Amino acid sequence: MNRMLHYCHYLDKKSVAYLSDALIRHYVNNPGYTEIVVVCMGTNRYSGDSLGPMVGSQLLQQLKGQRHVHIYGTLDNPVHALNMQKTLSHISQKHSRAYVIAVDACLGQFYKIGTLQVVEEPLQPGVSLDKQLPPIGHVHIKGIINNYGPLNHKVLEHTSLTFVQEMSGVVSRILVRAVQEILPKLADEVPLDNGSAATREREPRLWQSIIPRRQG
Repeated sequence: MNRMLHYCHYLDKKSVAYLSDALIRHYVNNPGYTEIVVVCMGTNRYSGDSLGPMVGSQLLQQLKGQRHVHIYGTLDNPVHALNMQKTLSHISQKHSRAYVIAVDACLGQFYKIGTLQVVEEPLQPGVSLDKQLPPIGHVHIKGIINNYGPLNHKVLEHTSLTFVQEMSGVVSRILVRAVQEILPKLADEVPLDNGSAATREREPRLWQSIIPRRQG
């Protein structure tokens, strides 16, 4: 099955509306979740890999007080390769009916630098660095922050911090707009002890998205 990909340069004036609409449509086509979780991947050690934590820190402030929205991955508490599995296990236990949006930086072709992508499938983190990590979420946003090459760690270290900060601001606006539209569409919470087995079986399961599948 072909993945659905929506993309726009972060400086394009229509990027916020276009990409947030893509997220909203994806949720509408896959309803039934009771809360929203945003997982912002990355680390504050390298400027190029700090896009996710920057977005997470901004969302934490901009969506403060929204009890049905949970942010994981900030500059103070990043989610990265070393703690990702623990974080995903926590999310699976605490937010089993959450609609999960992942955010990450990535490397790409030179002429695509600055492009933001909404991809209607789980995020495969660490691909640019040849890391084997479990997929995250039901949909994800990627920002192409620099050129893919033989020394990707060095590329991440020498990416402009100002550029990443500007891009993170746009990604945050995309997510805030999408979340505000999705919140009224969330399903009502049903206590597990009152629901039938058949009802519980129909509920979306986060682990189906975050646990890696074996490749045949």
